[in-house]
Amino acid sequence: MRHLGRYDVLAVAARVLRCASDDVVRRSDLDAIDRVLADVRRTGGLAEAAGVLLAGLVEARPFDGANRVVAVAVVLQFVSLNRADLQLEPVADVDDLLDRIAAGTAGQTEAVAFVRSRLDHRPVAAEDLQEELRIELLLSEEALAFDVQEEWWRGIRMYEQFSQEARQVIVLAQEEARGLDHVYVGTEHLLLGVIAQGSPVASKVLADLGITAPAVRDLVVEIIGRGKSGAGTGAIPFTPRAKSTFEFAWGEARARGAEQVGPEHVLLGVLHDADGVGGQILTKLAEDVEEVRRELEQRMNWRRRSESVVAEVAAEQAGAWQTYGRRHHLIAELNSVLDENERLHEQVARLRDLLRRHGVDPDS
Repeated sequence: MRHLGRYDVLAVAARVLRCASDDVVRRSDLDAIDRVLADVRRTGGLAEAAGVLLAGLVEARPFDGANRVVAVAVVLQFVSLNRADLQLEPVADVDDLLDRIAAGTAGQTEAVAFVRSRLDHRPVAAEDLQEELRIELLLSEEALAFDVQEEWWRGIRMYEQFSQEARQVIVLAQEEARGLDHVYVGTEHLLLGVIAQGSPVASKVLADLGITAPAVRDLVVEIIGRGKSGAGTGAIPFTPRAKSTFEFAWGEARARGAEQVGPEHVLLGVLHDADGVGGQILTKLAEDVEEVRRELEQRMNWRRRSESVVAEVAAEQAGAWQTYGRRHHLIAELNSVLDENERLHEQVARLRDLLRRHGVDPDS
């Protein structure tokens, strides 16, 4: 049985109440929602779980306004997630049950019996799997706002901590998903986004190891196939694994003292989840997946040392370059020099290798 999380519930509430994600967070009792969801997870069958969810939300009243409507909407989302339908006709019977639960004359037992009598399980054919996944991931911008763009439960807007390059990775990953007619963005799409973004660190490491976008796409199709034509035209949500990748990337950036999450941290997140499709693809394409990690770490360390030099030079020049604009210009120029130096270093390395293959000692 698949369960809803706190932010899935809030996403439904945001749609019902027609308000922004931050508004619904302020207008909801998050602790009450967590308690109800904890009770649901202790149940057995779908009917029992849905009944406990309905009774719990009506009794706890965690939503400021239209609480009963939100509660019913959440239950409908929950049963749909588990491939079932809940019949609400006649509506008068539903209202009567909700009235009695709110008044304290009915509770979980009555709610479970009501749900069990009106629950229709849907058989799922192979062609329904994409739609099932769409429902499971709660295809909505509100769910994305809670789980990726704004980490309200930590008081930090994670997405704002992503660099422009990392945001480009996300946009490109969404485009890759649409190109494959997928209705979700997974770790495999993030991997494609990293490659397409072309950063001098993450994508360069993959390119040097022969991991290309066409090869990755071929394996994506081999492992999970293409979606239905036109299926990815709307808003595309992130899979739980992709969201975990963002979490890991953010943690890696902070642990390394980086001011923002970059494409290299996203790639570390994909590498970390070896069971994800992105991780499986890297394992297949790289002779040694640990080599990918080592090369990435090495290039990140080199880049970090270079950036520290840039910061020191900028600090030394702070007196002469008094405005932010001029200091920013200096840093950009120095970074450009470092990039060019890195490219020159790679050309020299290739030349030395070419000389060795022709029997010439490059150090002679």
